[in-house]
Amino acid sequence: MTWPLPLLLTAVLMAAPAAVIATDFPDPDVIQAGSTFYAYSTSSSAGVIPVADAPSATGPWTVRGDALPVKPSWAADKGGFWAPDVSRRADGRYLMYFAAPIREPGPRCIGAALSNGPLGPFRPLGDGPLVCDTGEGGDIDPASFTDTDGKRYLLYKNDGNALDPKKPTIIWLQEVRADGVTLVGPRRELIRNDREDEAGIIEAPVLVKRPTQYVLFYAGGAYRSNGYFTGYAVSPSLMGPFTKASQPLMTTLTLGKAVQGPGGADVLGDHIFFHGWVGEARWMYRADLGWANDRPVVGGSP
Repeated sequence: MTWPLPLLLTAVLMAAPAAVIATDFPDPDVIQAGSTFYAYSTSSSAGVIPVADAPSATGPWTVRGDALPVKPSWAADKGGFWAPDVSRRADGRYLMYFAAPIREPGPRCIGAALSNGPLGPFRPLGDGPLVCDTGEGGDIDPASFTDTDGKRYLLYKNDGNALDPKKPTIIWLQEVRADGVTLVGPRRELIRNDREDEAGIIEAPVLVKRPTQYVLFYAGGAYRSNGYFTGYAVSPSLMGPFTKASQPLMTTLTLGKAVQGPGGADVLGDHIFFHGWVGEARWMYRADLGWANDRPVVGGSP
């Protein structure tokens, strides 16, 4: 494949991905508060929602413990909490979204928790999940987005593939009030699983506003396989339609097999954080994120 010269030079000048948390830290979400960076992950031996911090995006990172030490009353006793997202509200407090299994037993649904500081402890909000549609397989992989007009949104995936590989898996956009937990109006479909390389699964949405368009990052494929990848779709409007890029942003092959199954990504400035398999664990990686014509370019990928 022949790449335009500016795109090729951008890729060459950026650093390749590097492991920054060399222990199980899947589905990382990263924020910056002051001069400190904070990362949150899916449940592991470090806690329900492990939290780590670092003086810079490249580290050194230190896992500090559990940011969500008390589970919500509606969550099942067993089963991990997946793919947290943390953002700061206008009132200065920190809001966490997460996906947790509901009781009796049930699928995973989206909950929320609040803390005065980024390390927590976060305390669950409400007596039930924020978003929970069991008929569509439950709902997972929440992500926050604030547009340039100040409006807040919640993105998430309905877990249709958990019911049936042939059922639709859709990335949804839901407006919320400034508190992040009051839903406003109907949700809107952004993209769904409609390509062969996705193996019936898309998930892990992250939305970024660029000068000329919105860029929706997502993961595709089975997360336990090397076929898991990070892709993206673009739209001139927040409400879509979004058009998927013809090629993934990151795959095991495009990263030179240095990362196995790169996915579960988060974007912060000119950094992209994601996980990759090392044995039975998923380490957290960081790579430079560049842009060419408002389309993402990752160091070490074409």
